[in-house]
Parts: sequence; structure tokens; C-alpha cells
Amino acid sequence: TSGEAESDASTRTADSAKIIYTANLTLETRDYDTARAALDAALSDADGYMESSNEYTDSTDNTRTLSLTLRVPKGYYSAFLGVAENVLGNVTSKSESADDVTTQYMDVETRLANLEAQRTRLQELQAQADNLSDLLQIETSLTDVQSQIESWQSQLDWYSNQVQQCTVYVNLSEVQNYTPTDESFLGSVGAAFAQGWSNFVNGLQQLAVWLAGAWPVVLV
Repeated sequence: TSGEAESDASTRTADSAKIIYTANLTLETRDYDTARAALDAALSDADGYMESSNEYTDSTDNTRTLSLTLRVPKGYYSAFLGVAENVLGNVTSKSESADDVTTQYMDVETRLANLEAQRTRLQELQAQADNLSDLLQIETSLTDVQSQIESWQSQLDWYSNQVQQCTVYVNLSEVQNYTPTDESFLGSVGAAFAQGWSNFVNGLQQLAVWLAGAWPVVLV
């Protein structure tokens, strides 16, 4: 039916979409060594790898800060982020982006196909060349086409790598106390009630202390 045909077309379009996923995580931990080991284990479980690493130690309080660029297969991307958020420490910031490069990818594929067809035709002409002049001209054209093929193939490989391996930037800081994070609405209301009651009790205590010190004046 037409509905099934449209569904199949939509599925093929979704499967062929080329999307580059990138995430940025800023984390705090009170147990740096344990968090670092957990991060390495999570990366290994996700079949990912570390692209770059930079560790810095603050000379003032000897706390450590780790900046990582990690590559994680697309199939493990969400699971890895879940582990990083829930196991490693306190998440102070998180951002994600999804860059659809399907059009660019298909454009490069088309260019490559055309150049490869051109190379094939030149190779056929090379085999049929009757004189040295024609042969040299064809070889020059072949060299130029081959150079273009290698350049576009390199770009296609880059797109494929970025699509298949998601990039996760992690900044892990060692701290003594976690930075307070945003609370839910109910949590905020509860905290406000608790703070209000505390202020009320403190006010009564201060009033009682004042009355105790000023009782002669009150009595008069």
C-alpha cells in the first residue's frame, strides 16, 4: 500500500541519515582516583577510545583537573553518557549537539562516483592510445583525477568516522565539596518551607532572649 511505501521510505531515510553527535560534560568528584578508574572502565565497556588527555594539578590545594576528548561508537553513546552522569560524580553542566551532515556526505559521494567513472574512462583511453603525445596527456589527466579522488575520499572518511564515533568532551575536577545543583520545583518548595520555619524559630529565640534581658522595662 502507499502507506507502507511511505513508511519504508521514511525508514530508509532515517537509516541513511548522517548525524554527528557531540557531548560536553563537566563533572566534580570527591574521589578522583575512583572516578578516573570508573571512567576508564566505562570507556572500555563502550568499545571507545581516548583521543586526547590533559591533567593539571593545582599547586595551591593539590586538587587535580582532567580534560579528555573521548570517542564512543554511536550505538553506545547514550549508555556511556548515562554512566558518566550517574557514576563519576556531580554533574555541573552538560550539553549535547547533533549535526546532520547527510547532504554534505551525499554530495561527496556523488563527486567521488563521477571522478571514479572519469578515471575508468581515462584508463580505457590510455590502453587505446596510439602515440606518445596522447599517452602523456592522458597520464596527466589521470594524475589530476586520482589526486581529486584521494582528496574527496579523505573527506568522506572523515565524515564517516565522525558519524560512527561520537565525540565526548569530559572535564573532571577534584573538589572537597560539591557545587549545589538546580533542584526540582517540589524540592525548592520544601527547602523554602524548611528555611522559613528555621527563620521563624530563630526569630522566637531572639525575641525570648530580648525579653529576658529587658524584663524590668517590660514589667514597668
